[in-house]
Amino acid sequence: MCCCDKPTINGELGYKWNDPNAPAGIYPVNPPTLAEGDKLLYDEPGRCGGQDSHCHHYRVVTRSGSLFLLVRHGGGDESIRLSNGKVLLYGLELLDRARYWTLNAIFHAQSNAKQEARELEASRWRKAAAEKRIKTRKQRNSDSVKVWIAS
Repeated sequence: MCCCDKPTINGELGYKWNDPNAPAGIYPVNPPTLAEGDKLLYDEPGRCGGQDSHCHHYRVVTRSGSLFLLVRHGGGDESIRLSNGKVLLYGLELLDRARYWTLNAIFHAQSNAKQEARELEASRWRKAAAEKRIKTRKQRNSDSVKVWIAS
């Protein structure tokens, strides 16, 4: 549990974990890796302040003309393509201290939607398996197999 005395950004002195009486330390900055050709627009290291988010580091980059949110957290690195880049960039430009928390909200909304979609699809396949509606067919002259759910 974060026990920082005041909101702290990674790389600053003042970080405390699990013991409010422990001496203040520095949470290391650990950004997601940039790919070749990425142009860094915003770099937002983890922080706290009403919520403990020291483990998430966000970067906004342009890659091949598209806008991406790069994330590093305890589970590794992720890359999320952001739509409508020009409008979003204008909004991010206006934000200063709130930029990190906005990127945090985008990441968690996408992460939750991805998890819900996985669970919904898994449920659909489990139900089809229980009802014995999963069909397979080997493709002629090939090692591939076609798999589908019969209605």
